Amino acid sequence: MSKFIGPFFAVALALGAAGCATTPVVTTETVIVAGVGPVEVERLSVRVVSIDRASRSVIVEQRGSRWLVEVPPVFGNLENLREGDMVQINRVEGVIVDVRRPRRGAKPGITYTEAATEPTFQNLPDKYVVRAVTLTARFERFDAETSVVHYTGPFGPRSLTVTDPAVKAGLRKFKRGDLVELSFAEAFHIVLK
Repeated sequence: MSKFIGPFFAVALALGAAGCATTPVVTTETVIVAGVGPVEVERLSVRVVSIDRASRSVIVEQRGSRWLVEVPPVFGNLENLREGDMVQINRVEGVIVDVRRPRRGAKPGITYTEAATEPTFQNLPDKYVVRAVTLTARFERFDAETSVVHYTGPFGPRSLTVTDPAVKAGLRKFKRGDLVELSFAEAFHIVLK
């Protein structure tokens, strides 16, 4: 029987993917969300290797690749988490709302800035936590005809449709290989197996 971990921990675990040396295995399922349309739900299963509650850090593993997750206090209590626990992270990306160049010396990663105020993902099949996310990733290309941006982030190569004219204009300034900061809404759900 599955039990739920604090939903903010899902967000924190995704932070660990930023430090992953290889691309994790992610499965997807398409669901229809009212007001949004079809969205891909990504599923990532990891095993908890170790937990340092004092420093609020967790090491997770998938297929021999391990990465550290530093869990800020806002993401909840780690007392229910145990070494060896299998954790499934379900993730849904949203619409890109901003694009800019990262600060000097930035590395690829994920920053969770604040809770999203709009109920964008309210019709997903499970209880999801929605967060505003800034992703620092490698820019691949922007196709102005289809309004799709392609980038490589912690979960590997991805693409998203862009609707905002200001974001489209900003993306035209980047060239392949540049680091780019993309801000968008993301929904998470996590289940301890």
